[in-house]
Amino acid sequence: YDMSQVRYLYRVMLADDDPDHGTLFKIVLQKVDPGKSLTIVRDGAALLESLARQVPDLLFLDLNMPCKNGYECLQEIRHDLHLQNLPIVVYSSSTHMNDIQKSYIHKADLYMVKPFNSFHLQNALESILSMDWRNNYPSQKYYFINNRFVPFTA
Repeated sequence: YDMSQVRYLYRVMLADDDPDHGTLFKIVLQKVDPGKSLTIVRDGAALLESLARQVPDLLFLDLNMPCKNGYECLQEIRHDLHLQNLPIVVYSSSTHMNDIQKSYIHKADLYMVKPFNSFHLQNALESILSMDWRNNYPSQKYYFINNRFVPFTA
């Protein structure tokens, strides 16, 4: 996949309260591209504080977090002029269509169901990091599950 694109997405942030998911994400991201910088925050309030200091190139956002959930974070981020164009991938274990739809209504750029294993996570990250996030954002007509993009029709 296109490495110039990957270099553009240098600073990645993961908002997820599960330490195991954070550890796995970090290991796999390093495998995909050792040049990436990863910041992990454990709850919605910490995410918003962190974003006030430094804006990443791409945010992976869990929906179920303490303090503020993913939807509340999405709403606040999309109402902040400095953060409106931040690419956001909702990173959730939920496969419920209403969660996917609600994420897109709150202006997430992509919905990704958490993979079962590190191989699937690696494939997912390679796909997502190779997208052209600057020009044409991924379409909200799809979501990522079981190692592939699936059409999403609300």
